[in-house]
Amino acid sequence: MARPLPISAHSVIDEVQILPRKGILYQLQGPGRSGKSMRSFAEAWTAMTLMNGDYVHWIDGACRFNPARIIRTFPETFPDAEQLLHGLFIGRGFTVHQFAHLIERLQSEIKITKAKLIVIDGPITMHLDSQIGDYEARSLFRKTMILLRKIADENDVGIVVITSSNAYSKRHSNLLTMVRNRCQASLSGVRRKVRGEEKMWLLHLPTRSSGYRKEITPQETLHESVSRIIHTRLRIEGVEEIE
Repeated sequence: MARPLPISAHSVIDEVQILPRKGILYQLQGPGRSGKSMRSFAEAWTAMTLMNGDYVHWIDGACRFNPARIIRTFPETFPDAEQLLHGLFIGRGFTVHQFAHLIERLQSEIKITKAKLIVIDGPITMHLDSQIGDYEARSLFRKTMILLRKIADENDVGIVVITSSNAYSKRHSNLLTMVRNRCQASLSGVRRKVRGEEKMWLLHLPTRSSGYRKEITPQETLHESVSRIIHTRLRIEGVEEIE
């Protein structure tokens, strides 16, 4: 993987620490099952949106959503933080067809909720089921991505799609390509070793802003959760990518 150009910390903060812009289909991709290493960004954005008094839809395609993770993202001093979860609408499909139906329902649901953020967590996972053929998986997923782009455009809402960065089969590769071709922006994470210490290198497209993610502190506040994203270095030595 080519090393991204060094940049200033300020430009990275401008691009990846703010909420995804309205009307944008945004990909989060990184290591781990269905890109789980990048899910914390979506969780921080969800918390910020809820604290602004707005609604969020979270479609769980990887069967891993845990509301406790959202609660832990709120500042400890924020009163009745768990009450904000009433503004979070969760959908979980246990089959690929149920998942596709949840996406279709978003068209009508968002007109009611006027949500400002939609998170599609692990949408590719169920489309890798061996019980459905390659053609059906591609057709269903293509329809899903077209529909998400339409929802973003027509409702002026930010939609975040979380995926792994590496494909593990030909079908997986084809589905990842569909996501990348439909999304207008992305934030990618790659684990690297720097002098024996594992760090997460982030690259934002289309700006090509890049830098290291700051380490999580034990008493992390919401502000820290959002602002820890990047710790930029102008020179990187002894960097080894972790597969």
